[in-house]
Amino acid sequence: MKHKPWLVILTIIAFIFPPITSFSSNIQFSASVDKSHITTEDSIELSLKISGIRNPPKPELPALQDFTVRSIGTHSSTQIINSDMQVSTVYKYLLIPKNKGNYTIGPMSIILSGTIYKSDPISVVVNNSNTKKTNANREVYTETIISKNNPYINEQIVYTFKLFRKTEARNLNLSMPHDETFFQKEDLGKAKRYSKVIEGIAYDVDEISIALFPKKAGKSTIPPSMMELDLMYRSQLNRQRDPFARFFNDPFFSGNTKKIHKILSTKPIELTIRPLPKEGKPKGFKNLVGQYYITATVGKDHLDAGDTTTLTITVSGIGNVMDTSFTNLNIGNQFKVYPDQPIFTKTIHGNQIGGEKVFKFALVPFSTGQQAIPSVTLNYFDPDKKSYKKVSTNPINIEIKPATSNEHLNLIQPKGSPTQQSISSVSVLARDILPIHTQTQDFEIFMSVQNSHIIFIIGIIAPIVIYLLAAGYIRYNHHMNDDISFSRRQIAHSNAMKKLNLLSKLNPETKDFVRQLSQIIREYIGDKLNLQGSAFTSKEVEEKLNNNTFAQEKISAVKNLLEKCESMQYSPVTTHKDLNLIDETAELLINLEKQL
Repeated sequence: MKHKPWLVILTIIAFIFPPITSFSSNIQFSASVDKSHITTEDSIELSLKISGIRNPPKPELPALQDFTVRSIGTHSSTQIINSDMQVSTVYKYLLIPKNKGNYTIGPMSIILSGTIYKSDPISVVVNNSNTKKTNANREVYTETIISKNNPYINEQIVYTFKLFRKTEARNLNLSMPHDETFFQKEDLGKAKRYSKVIEGIAYDVDEISIALFPKKAGKSTIPPSMMELDLMYRSQLNRQRDPFARFFNDPFFSGNTKKIHKILSTKPIELTIRPLPKEGKPKGFKNLVGQYYITATVGKDHLDAGDTTTLTITVSGIGNVMDTSFTNLNIGNQFKVYPDQPIFTKTIHGNQIGGEKVFKFALVPFSTGQQAIPSVTLNYFDPDKKSYKKVSTNPINIEIKPATSNEHLNLIQPKGSPTQQSISSVSVLARDILPIHTQTQDFEIFMSVQNSHIIFIIGIIAPIVIYLLAAGYIRYNHHMNDDISFSRRQIAHSNAMKKLNLLSKLNPETKDFVRQLSQIIREYIGDKLNLQGSAFTSKEVEEKLNNNTFAQEKISAVKNLLEKCESMQYSPVTTHKDLNLIDETAELLINLEKQL
């Protein structure tokens, strides 16, 4: 309880040094869009601009249930006009409409220094795309194709998306949703790109297909696919006359390029999924649909008793080959079977998915002589013939030879009887090092009361000192960033000394040397007095320094040094670089720094 005053001191300091934020008295907040009339294929670029504050918080957007909102970046800018710094930050969002209609965006709001700033609401009209317009008159359009509208359960259907475009497109982003409770999806390789002439117009076509395997019977809908892209329109001015137009029309040189963001949606596709027929369904059927082949081989067909061989069963074909399984392989009672992990390899045949699945089993024969591995049967449903089919492997004969020699188990008996063995007693082989301290008082910490008080005081004061240093550093940084005149004064001397050091290492002509030296002095005074430009004479420098109540001797020293530089610069006689002038200038700047 006696240390509670320290808590009060910490609380007071926290209120004395609150968090510092750079605010300006002229804060402005506005919202704008790039267009207010769009179609369902277009998007809106929303810009939120905050001026008069550096690093503002992110504005709060209103509920926009009718749009998909996506952030597309933030950029800041700083301008200095007549010693007045203007800062602004712009947050950009992409609004993608979900339906047609008349909508109101906003107002957007932002809280700055306890004050709420709001933008004006914005009205937007979204119309349907011109569906009456033929595809031949459109710059870009999409279509989707399904290979079959009434498939069986587990029958492979191919869903194909095509993008037709007459101009260059970038940043393509395709979404092909499907109901995962109804379908299992498998990719059919990379997208294809080719050219196609439709109604006499050449199009570039991007095509991608996926395989869908229905999981259950009933009505189902494949939702619309959505393609987002940027259409690139390039200027063709003077292309015929300029021989370099084709070169600079390359995508790398995109100065005259216009970009339009588009969102293209396809129509949903209705499906009726049929159950597999009950008539003729084999016992233990495992819902394999497609066309299948099966083979079986063994590692070796002649082996000794106690040896093993490997049975390999390979299933291949088109369909849901990945679902094939042999959980209980029935090959009789003459072998002990040890299954291995199957390996599936997917292949694509044309526009259909298939593959090969390899099963391996280790077989250990129970008896010798001629043994036979019976044929293994696989049942599947062929959707083209609408009937159940069966494929089987050929039987495999194996010869097991008896062991060539008998094995004996040799038991080694001890020479003496158990009664003759002496019972060994526990003996200490070695002793561990005992702890150095064997009494509780040895663990007491010997520390004087005075030392404990010093450590306690340091533990209380150190956080306060660290807090003060951090607060001062933060305040200094904010002051440097927000007050141009202050930052110019702070870095004036260091900049001047750096330039002097650089000038002493260079070897310019005498006139250039004195001109640069004179410029360094003028820039230093301009930064210290927050003056615009540095093209003032020695007499003007004297007047400026007199207005700021400088010591007369320092003013005279500055004036004399500038006049000396001017006389050397405009003198017709060429002299060598005088390093004493650099030392004289450095000493003068140090003296000025003590007063400025």
